[in-house]
Amino acid sequence: MKPVIVLSEKELIYRVKSGDQAAFEQLYFQYAGKLTHRLLQLLKSEELAADILQDVFLKVWEVRDRLDPELSFGAFLYTIAGNYCKNSFRKALSQQLYEQHHGFEEAYSPIEQQLEGKETELALQAALEKLTPRQKEVFTLHKMEGLSYKEISEQLGISPNTINQLIQQANKQLKAQLLTHSLLLAAILLS
Repeated sequence: MKPVIVLSEKELIYRVKSGDQAAFEQLYFQYAGKLTHRLLQLLKSEELAADILQDVFLKVWEVRDRLDPELSFGAFLYTIAGNYCKNSFRKALSQQLYEQHHGFEEAYSPIEQQLEGKETELALQAALEKLTPRQKEVFTLHKMEGLSYKEISEQLGISPNTINQLIQQANKQLKAQLLTHSLLLAAILLS
Protein backbone atom coordinates (compact mmCIF):
# COMPACT_ATOMS: atom_id res chain seq x y z
CA MET A 1 0.00 0.00 0.00
CA LYS A 2 1.25 3.44 -1.01
CA PRO A 3 1.79 5.88 1.88
CA VAL A 4 -0.34 9.03 1.88
CA ILE A 5 1.72 12.20 1.83
CA VAL A 6 0.14 15.13 3.63
CA LEU A 7 1.07 18.45 2.08
CA SER A 8 0.47 21.95 3.36
CA GLU A 9 -2.29 24.00 1.79
CA LYS A 10 0.30 26.32 0.25
CA GLU A 11 2.11 23.39 -1.38
CA LEU A 12 -1.18 21.97 -2.66
CA ILE A 13 -2.04 25.30 -4.26
CA TYR A 14 1.36 25.49 -5.96
CA ARG A 15 0.73 22.02 -7.36
CA VAL A 16 -2.82 22.87 -8.45
CA LYS A 17 -1.45 25.94 -10.27
CA SER A 18 0.75 23.61 -12.29
CA GLY A 19 -2.22 21.35 -13.15
CA ASP A 20 -1.77 18.60 -10.53
CA GLN A 21 -5.19 16.90 -10.34
CA ALA A 22 -4.28 14.84 -7.27
CA ALA A 23 -3.47 18.03 -5.35
CA PHE A 24 -6.77 19.52 -6.54
CA GLU A 25 -8.65 16.45 -5.29
CA GLN A 26 -6.92 16.75 -1.93
CA LEU A 27 -8.02 20.40 -1.62
CA TYR A 28 -11.51 19.39 -2.68
CA PHE A 29 -11.75 16.75 0.05
CA GLN A 30 -10.38 19.17 2.65
CA TYR A 31 -13.04 21.80 1.92
CA ALA A 32 -16.04 20.07 0.30
CA GLY A 33 -17.67 18.97 3.56
CA LYS A 34 -17.43 22.34 5.31
CA LEU A 35 -18.49 24.23 2.20
CA THR A 36 -21.45 21.90 1.58
CA HIS A 37 -22.61 22.40 5.16
CA ARG A 38 -22.46 26.19 4.74
CA LEU A 39 -24.26 26.04 1.39
CA LEU A 40 -27.03 23.92 2.90
CA GLN A 41 -27.49 26.50 5.65
CA LEU A 42 -27.85 29.26 3.07
CA LEU A 43 -29.81 27.52 0.34
CA LYS A 44 -31.94 24.96 2.21
CA SER A 45 -31.64 22.65 -0.82
CA GLU A 46 -29.30 19.68 -1.11
CA GLU A 47 -29.58 19.66 -4.89
CA LEU A 48 -28.76 23.35 -5.24
CA ALA A 49 -25.93 23.08 -2.70
CA ALA A 50 -24.42 20.17 -4.65
CA ASP A 51 -24.69 22.11 -7.92
CA ILE A 52 -23.04 25.18 -6.47
CA LEU A 53 -20.30 23.12 -4.80
CA GLN A 54 -19.51 21.61 -8.20
CA ASP A 55 -19.58 25.05 -9.86
CA VAL A 56 -17.26 26.50 -7.21
CA PHE A 57 -14.61 23.83 -7.66
CA LEU A 58 -14.97 23.94 -11.43
CA LYS A 59 -14.30 27.68 -11.24
CA VAL A 60 -11.25 27.07 -9.04
CA TRP A 61 -9.89 24.63 -11.61
CA GLU A 62 -10.56 27.12 -14.43
CA VAL A 63 -8.65 29.92 -12.66
CA ARG A 64 -6.01 27.70 -11.05
CA ASP A 65 -3.16 29.55 -12.77
CA ARG A 66 -4.20 32.75 -10.93
CA LEU A 67 -4.39 31.22 -7.44
CA ASP A 68 -2.20 32.93 -4.86
CA PRO A 69 -0.72 30.45 -2.39
CA GLU A 70 -0.04 33.31 0.03
CA LEU A 71 -3.75 34.08 0.42
CA SER A 72 -6.36 32.04 2.27
CA PHE A 73 -7.76 29.38 -0.04
CA GLY A 74 -10.77 28.94 2.25
CA ALA A 75 -11.67 32.62 2.00
CA PHE A 76 -11.32 32.40 -1.77
CA LEU A 77 -13.67 29.41 -1.90
CA TYR A 78 -16.27 31.04 0.33
CA THR A 79 -16.18 34.21 -1.76
CA ILE A 80 -16.85 32.26 -4.95
CA ALA A 81 -19.58 30.24 -3.21
CA GLY A 82 -21.18 33.44 -1.89
CA ASN A 83 -21.25 34.91 -5.39
CA TYR A 84 -22.86 31.77 -6.79
CA CYS A 85 -25.47 31.87 -4.00
CA LYS A 86 -26.27 35.52 -4.71
CA ASN A 87 -26.66 34.72 -8.40
CA SER A 88 -28.93 31.82 -7.53
CA PHE A 89 -31.11 34.04 -5.32
CA ARG A 90 -31.25 36.73 -8.04
CA LYS A 91 -32.23 34.18 -10.66
CA ALA A 92 -34.97 32.72 -8.43
CA LEU A 93 -36.32 36.18 -7.61
CA SER A 94 -36.25 37.21 -11.25
CA GLN A 95 -38.09 34.04 -12.24
CA GLN A 96 -40.67 34.58 -9.51
CA LEU A 97 -41.28 38.19 -10.57
CA TYR A 98 -41.52 37.16 -14.19
CA GLU A 99 -44.07 34.48 -13.40
CA GLN A 100 -46.11 36.87 -11.25
CA HIS A 101 -46.08 39.52 -13.95
CA HIS A 102 -47.00 37.17 -16.78
CA GLY A 103 -49.62 35.29 -14.78
CA PHE A 104 -48.79 31.68 -15.47
CA GLU A 105 -52.28 30.75 -14.34
CA GLU A 106 -53.44 31.83 -17.79
CA ALA A 107 -52.89 29.46 -20.69
CA TYR A 108 -50.07 30.28 -23.07
CA SER A 109 -51.39 31.72 -26.32
CA PRO A 110 -48.98 32.62 -29.12
CA ILE A 111 -51.78 34.41 -30.99
CA GLU A 112 -52.47 36.69 -28.02
CA GLN A 113 -48.74 37.30 -27.68
CA GLN A 114 -48.46 38.29 -31.36
CA LEU A 115 -51.44 40.63 -31.09
CA GLU A 116 -49.99 42.23 -27.97
CA GLY A 117 -46.65 42.70 -29.76
CA LYS A 118 -48.30 44.36 -32.76
CA GLU A 119 -50.40 46.55 -30.46
CA THR A 120 -47.29 47.62 -28.59
CA GLU A 121 -45.44 48.38 -31.81
CA LEU A 122 -48.36 50.50 -33.05
CA ALA A 123 -48.48 52.39 -29.74
CA LEU A 124 -44.74 53.10 -29.95
CA GLN A 125 -45.02 54.30 -33.56
CA ALA A 126 -47.93 56.59 -32.63
CA ALA A 127 -45.95 58.00 -29.69
CA LEU A 128 -42.88 58.56 -31.89
CA GLU A 129 -45.00 60.49 -34.40
CA LYS A 130 -45.86 63.01 -31.66
CA LEU A 131 -42.19 63.94 -31.16
CA THR A 132 -40.59 66.83 -33.00
CA PRO A 133 -38.78 65.70 -36.16
CA ARG A 134 -35.33 66.27 -34.56
CA GLN A 135 -36.30 64.43 -31.35
CA LYS A 136 -37.63 61.51 -33.38
CA GLU A 137 -34.51 61.39 -35.54
CA VAL A 138 -32.07 61.48 -32.60
CA PHE A 139 -34.13 59.07 -30.49
CA THR A 140 -34.40 56.58 -33.36
CA LEU A 141 -30.69 56.75 -34.14
CA HIS A 142 -29.68 56.26 -30.50
CA LYS A 143 -32.30 53.96 -28.98
CA MET A 144 -33.38 51.93 -31.98
CA GLU A 145 -30.32 51.84 -34.20
CA GLY A 146 -27.83 51.82 -31.33
CA LEU A 147 -25.63 54.71 -32.45
CA SER A 148 -23.50 56.46 -29.84
CA TYR A 149 -23.76 60.17 -29.11
CA LYS A 150 -20.47 60.66 -30.94
CA GLU A 151 -21.72 58.86 -34.05
CA ILE A 152 -24.96 60.85 -34.05
CA SER A 153 -23.01 64.07 -33.52
CA GLU A 154 -20.82 63.32 -36.54
CA GLN A 155 -23.79 62.25 -38.68
CA LEU A 156 -26.11 65.17 -37.85
CA GLY A 157 -23.57 67.87 -37.03
CA ILE A 158 -24.96 68.63 -33.57
CA SER A 159 -23.22 68.55 -30.18
CA PRO A 160 -23.44 65.62 -27.76
CA ASN A 161 -25.08 67.98 -25.22
CA THR A 162 -27.85 68.77 -27.71
CA ILE A 163 -28.26 65.05 -28.41
CA ASN A 164 -28.58 64.39 -24.68
CA GLN A 165 -31.21 67.12 -24.30
CA LEU A 166 -33.21 65.83 -27.27
CA ILE A 167 -33.16 62.27 -25.98
CA GLN A 168 -34.21 63.39 -22.48
CA GLN A 169 -37.09 65.40 -23.94
CA ALA A 170 -38.12 62.47 -26.16
CA ASN A 171 -37.92 60.06 -23.22
CA LYS A 172 -40.13 62.31 -21.13
CA GLN A 173 -42.78 62.66 -23.84
CA LEU A 174 -42.71 58.97 -24.79
CA LYS A 175 -42.92 57.87 -21.17
CA ALA A 176 -45.99 60.04 -20.60
CA GLN A 177 -47.68 58.68 -23.73
CA LEU A 178 -46.72 55.05 -23.27
CA LEU A 179 -47.64 54.87 -19.60
CA THR A 180 -51.25 54.89 -20.64
CA HIS A 181 -50.57 51.96 -22.98
CA SER A 182 -48.17 49.83 -21.01
CA LEU A 183 -46.00 50.44 -17.96
CA LEU A 184 -43.75 47.54 -18.88
CA LEU A 185 -43.03 48.81 -22.38
CA ALA A 186 -42.07 52.22 -21.05
CA ALA A 187 -39.75 50.70 -18.45
CA ILE A 188 -38.02 48.50 -21.03
CA LEU A 189 -37.60 51.17 -23.69
CA LEU A 190 -36.59 54.08 -21.52
CA SER A 191 -34.32 52.45 -18.97
